[in-house]
Amino acid sequence: MPVTSRTKIVLLAATAALIINPGNVFLRLDADEPAQAQEVASNDASSGLGMLLTPAEAADGAGRANVNGALTPLASQTATATQTVSTSGVEPVQTKAAAPGENPFVATAPRAVLSNATATQPLVVTGPAAIAKPVVAGANPFGAATGQEQQQPATVEPARPQVDDSALRYYAEHKDLTRLGAEMRRLKQLYPDWQPPKDLFSPTARVDEQPLWDVYKSGDFAMVRARIAQMQSANPQWQPSDDLMLKLQLGETRALVNRAFAQRNWKQVVESAAASPQLLVCGEMQVMWNVGESFAQMKNYADAFDVYRYVLTHCSDPQLRLSTMQKATQLLPAAGTQSLLALGKIGPDGAQEFEEIAFDAIRHQLGAFIQNGDFAVTPSEEDLNRYVDYVNRKQSAADADLIGWYFYAQQEWKTANTWFLEAAKFKRDPKSIEGVILTLRNMDQQADALKIAQRYLKTAPEIARQYIEIVSSQLTAADTATQVKDADLETFETLVTEQKSALGAQALGWKYLDENRAIARTWFAQSVKWQPTEGGVLGMAVVAARAKDFRALQSIKTEYGAKFEKLSEFEVYKPRKPSAARRSPRPRVYAVKDSRPRRTLFNHYNASRKG
Repeated sequence: MPVTSRTKIVLLAATAALIINPGNVFLRLDADEPAQAQEVASNDASSGLGMLLTPAEAADGAGRANVNGALTPLASQTATATQTVSTSGVEPVQTKAAAPGENPFVATAPRAVLSNATATQPLVVTGPAAIAKPVVAGANPFGAATGQEQQQPATVEPARPQVDDSALRYYAEHKDLTRLGAEMRRLKQLYPDWQPPKDLFSPTARVDEQPLWDVYKSGDFAMVRARIAQMQSANPQWQPSDDLMLKLQLGETRALVNRAFAQRNWKQVVESAAASPQLLVCGEMQVMWNVGESFAQMKNYADAFDVYRYVLTHCSDPQLRLSTMQKATQLLPAAGTQSLLALGKIGPDGAQEFEEIAFDAIRHQLGAFIQNGDFAVTPSEEDLNRYVDYVNRKQSAADADLIGWYFYAQQEWKTANTWFLEAAKFKRDPKSIEGVILTLRNMDQQADALKIAQRYLKTAPEIARQYIEIVSSQLTAADTATQVKDADLETFETLVTEQKSALGAQALGWKYLDENRAIARTWFAQSVKWQPTEGGVLGMAVVAARAKDFRALQSIKTEYGAKFEKLSEFEVYKPRKPSAARRSPRPRVYAVKDSRPRRTLFNHYNASRKG
């Protein structure tokens, strides 16, 4: 069975109940008009248009489509769909059987074993081909984990406690030996292994670090380094605080990772992040995303999956989790996406956290057909049934619209109309209304299409354009029965001017051509000003030819003749030149005998000609 046929059969099955049971959508959905919330006339009941029109509008006219726009929910089938092709268009990769939430990809290089981690433990990258898991304090985060090292964590040496010796140094600086000794004994009791610092009595200079923090906040890390060097040159005994140096190092690494990512240097992104495992935590989500995408771009899907799984199992921010899942959907093959979806949390209402994203693959496939007329991959019948069930449960207008455009692309006007009406019932979105109007026009139900366009023309420009197209076709129709009322014509002219519609202006030009040539010329000229189209240019040429304004006609042909070939059918007539017999004879000069000088005779002749 062809790819599109199987998909169409499943979706048609979801639509069939709507056509058989027309009584499901008779409830009015006009929240702004509760007083008019009643059933419409029976001839509109079968079409579903009643929910888009008032009773008065619906009662005027007949011949509706036999669809009602209410979907019958299909039973949801819980089945694990096995997909081996990525919706993002990447090459097929080698996968293995894995439980939901587990890594389904075969590693392309030796990798460190993942261990259960807490949200506070960092994720450490050990190189471009492997990503290690949370580092145990004291362990080498950059060493390769192999053999028994993967199974048994290294022995951890307890970290030395940090001792606050500020009071001790204060007493030493002021030579208060009594208090100094008491403070030493107190610290020894608290920290038995503590030893007094060797530089306790060394002269030190107090330095205010706040200017350094101010520069750090600006992101100019090179300037921070330069200022530290200047301050140490003036105060050799001073050292910047550990907190400042750690944050400075992380800031420099973060900038390096982001710069390498912008340059699409995927390997450097991973290697730079490996140098600072403190950046691979929930608080550094942008770095995590950059590392995950870099692995995916290098076709290392196993490690990319681990990055995204770490976020979904350790990070709690709902928006960051959703964004992470969306990125994984775009970058991982379908097997990885399906496994990560299982890590979604269950909400108080019982809804799965990533349920909407779960249907992105189907949306992508339907959208690909709408755009290109062909499917690269076909969704399974089980997935389609779950998708339709989801549309009904969530009352998703966008998804109902998508199915409507899918059938519209196949010129299945009635079925597309059904889904657009369903989408309009869920939400009065302009795209849904536009779909209803377009399908009605294709089903030769111009009256219904015009009524809906009139009702919603102020809601969105696309509805106004539909209204202009419908009225324009009526103005230029040969059938005199489709005359536009004067009140509607005035509204149409105002709307054409507001929308700067070249189509509407030329339709008005043709309408006024036989009634008022001057008005017709104005509308044709306005149409060409907004957008030079063949209809508008030919209209200008017709007006000029009828007025015998051949100079204007020649100007139109000169400017637009190369673009619109039909202008060659217009002939420009030029007035004939008078024949030689009709020409006035030129005055002749005869020799005149006179006693006056020659110059006087010449002046007299010239004066007679001027007179």
